[in-house]
Amino acid sequence: MGLLRIAILALSLGLPAIGAAAAPAPQIEVLDPRGIWPEIRQTPLTARPSTLRNKTVYIVNSWVIDRSGFKPVIDALPAALAKRFPGVKVKVVDRNTLYSDDDPALWADMEANAAAFIYVGAASSSTTAYAVKWSALLERKKLPGVVMMYDTLLSVADTVQAREGVPVRHVDFGYPVELMKPDEFESRVAKVVDALATPLTPAETHAGLLPRPERPEILFRGTEDEVQEYFHANGLTDGLPIVPPTRERVEAMLKGTSHDRNEVLTTSMPPQELTVTVEKVAIIGVMAGALPEHMPVLLASLEAFQKVNRNAVIRSTGSFGFMQVVNGPIRNTLKMNAGTHLVSPGNRANSTMGRALRLYVINLGGGINGTNLMGVIGSMAIWPFLFAEFEEQSPWEPLSVTRGFKPGENTLTLWSGGSASAGNYGHVRFGLQQVAEDIAEFESASRGAVVILSPKRAEMLAADGMSKADVKAFLTKNAAKPLSVQRKSSFFFETPESRNLPPDTLLPVVPADRTIDIVVAGGDASPMMQAWHMTAPVTVSIDAWK
Repeated sequence: MGLLRIAILALSLGLPAIGAAAAPAPQIEVLDPRGIWPEIRQTPLTARPSTLRNKTVYIVNSWVIDRSGFKPVIDALPAALAKRFPGVKVKVVDRNTLYSDDDPALWADMEANAAAFIYVGAASSSTTAYAVKWSALLERKKLPGVVMMYDTLLSVADTVQAREGVPVRHVDFGYPVELMKPDEFESRVAKVVDALATPLTPAETHAGLLPRPERPEILFRGTEDEVQEYFHANGLTDGLPIVPPTRERVEAMLKGTSHDRNEVLTTSMPPQELTVTVEKVAIIGVMAGALPEHMPVLLASLEAFQKVNRNAVIRSTGSFGFMQVVNGPIRNTLKMNAGTHLVSPGNRANSTMGRALRLYVINLGGGINGTNLMGVIGSMAIWPFLFAEFEEQSPWEPLSVTRGFKPGENTLTLWSGGSASAGNYGHVRFGLQQVAEDIAEFESASRGAVVILSPKRAEMLAADGMSKADVKAFLTKNAAKPLSVQRKSSFFFETPESRNLPPDTLLPVVPADRTIDIVVAGGDASPMMQAWHMTAPVTVSIDAWK
């Protein structure tokens, strides 16, 4: 066959002729999915005192002293401070609240009585972040200080400084401090003392607006392959390919809600506390592979996420995730999976809407693995852990009604946790007692749980005369551990009642202000149950976002 005949055949088949140059791949433009940085004005550090002689230095523990790992340093500091400042007084104080919560009573005490402070972090990313955050607050109150932290978490301190606009001084130690060489240990202790007295540098006295990261409307122009590589190379995906957020796709996504594209949904999306609009959520929805009709769920997901301070769990070294459950007729409209393999891959609605939450954290919140997202091991519960309750197969009222909404309302419930799970309990010989015992093992003070009951298991329990409230009450009562064991947990807080109880008193691990929630979902092959370490549920309306 001659070359001419081959060329004619190729053309008839729609193939490029031999020797013809391939047509260049079309170029596309994609919108910027990242959250908006606020205007940040740097606050200079408080001037260091010329001396601390006969003055009081507060040492503030983020955690109780024997759990931070810094006890050897705290024990060494009084002598080191006295050597530099004869007559100095040292007062070691614990927080009155959880490390992530504001503590006005302590700050007022320090303003009235402290000349300087040393803030003690822990081998915890979120604790370190808040040590820097609260130290920035104290510097604004004209108290000079320094943060003690671990050298594996320096990037965490840097990201918080950038957001707070206060160049907080910090001294890093090796972890654990007991393995540091004596001369290195002494050198770092001395640096802590120096940080309270060394005059400020020009950078530390700077005041004024800080540069803001650019947020162009068009983030990138290139071929579709180049767009994929750009998003991967710049840490804008969850590791999977994305649907390029072109203007046309985003416009289509915005038609899934009546809310204005410029409506501000939050000004504090963690971890970097950025501003998010409806349009930014639409961009993420496109990237995740969602459809316009998914938009109300995507917006409800962000609302629920923002109802509780998630910064600590987002930044944590403890590898937390999130569970989301959808209730109401919209489950069927969107063809969500509530049955077999409901938390597994395979359903478009579950997977894309669930995936979006992690893309929110990465893009809308400025999260970067290994910089301000520091989960040591991580958790598959991070994404895409979203599914529907199988209301039609439940013998009880749906979760949404239990949570205070009316029957037929479309809702989304979101929990934090996911660091532990138990099950499956498929055989009938495994009952609620086994579930309760395993929930007690999640954590000495577990703070909450979600138990997913398959329809067959829920039917069996209902046939035994148990209501959903009965199941919750049984699990709460029997998920218990001795008081002496629970006191070893970092999450246990003494109450006036617990202080007077014998150490061997058996107490529920889920306190009265938390809950064990019940969700009926799954297939019908056997009476399965799963228990997940999840807490702090928030339920919001999906209908409000239509």
